[in-house]
Amino acid sequence: MKPIALFILSTENQIHPDKDTSYVLMLEAQKRGFNILICDHRDIHFTYNRADKKINHVISDKVQPVEVMERANVKDEIMIESSWAKDGESDDLLFDQFDLTKATVIFMRSDPPVDDIYLDACTYLESIKDEVLIVNNPTALINLNEKLCTLNFPHIIPNTFILDNPSKGEIEKYSNNYEQGVVIKPLNLCGGEGIQRYNGEEFDSLDLKPDTYIVQEFIKEVERGDKRIILLNGEPIGAILRIAKEGSFICNFHSGGTPRATEITKEDLYICSQIKGFLIENDIFFAGIDIIGGKLTEINITSPTCVQEINRANKVKLEENVLDFIINKLN
Repeated sequence: MKPIALFILSTENQIHPDKDTSYVLMLEAQKRGFNILICDHRDIHFTYNRADKKINHVISDKVQPVEVMERANVKDEIMIESSWAKDGESDDLLFDQFDLTKATVIFMRSDPPVDDIYLDACTYLESIKDEVLIVNNPTALINLNEKLCTLNFPHIIPNTFILDNPSKGEIEKYSNNYEQGVVIKPLNLCGGEGIQRYNGEEFDSLDLKPDTYIVQEFIKEVERGDKRIILLNGEPIGAILRIAKEGSFICNFHSGGTPRATEITKEDLYICSQIKGFLIENDIFFAGIDIIGGKLTEINITSPTCVQEINRANKVKLEENVLDFIINKLN
């Protein structure tokens, strides 16, 4: 039987074959001889295996074998609804429940929010991480918040504060310390969702829910873009600049940002060198960091994106680097 690459995705989100990093990773894994399976993290749970008398058998009730189609064969004009794969037909992959230890490699790529259900799935994966290669290490996904983990590197991040259930008055107090004001970020969302700015002028527009927020000095250089760098086992392998749409400071592609070719500078390499040991120590094999104005703002470890944008800007195929690394880890 061929090796199996299981991709854990947020299945309510449609695959966009011109943007989605998971799509090119699946396609490359398929080219390397892997059978491709997909499931949702909400369908993973423990079960009791009577034969082995084990209660930590980890299964998914809904696993779909797929044959990923080459981009040239995905012809839908509305890409968000494109048929990017067809059902796999291998008899070897017919099952009612799938034991996750039967996978050769598991890519945990469900999108935030990192809520209790997401953390439960990571706990199940943590119990089998010594039996199957998981990208990224579920222990890291449980313990390391993508925004909070930057606090391990105070010398390369903007001035940053953590506030529980802040009032508008508290936000105003912190904002007054900085000429450009502050950015307010919820901890567990992605794609720029929920990010706000207060610069002393739009007090009434703040929408603060009972939650924990990162409050960070606003970096005016964001007008020139937010640089995403992809790191593989701690080494930078590609970058793209994301430019916010007119009237916005949020550069994420999900929020309307557009890509622009860029280079990895000496200053970027210094930031990468500072976090390399942290990534390797925590088995964070595939990460995406964000840099604005020479400052590290986020370390993305749940489902890093932008591989396709980097590929097009630089005429490369970063997914080949990733699969080279994965196959080397397996051998």
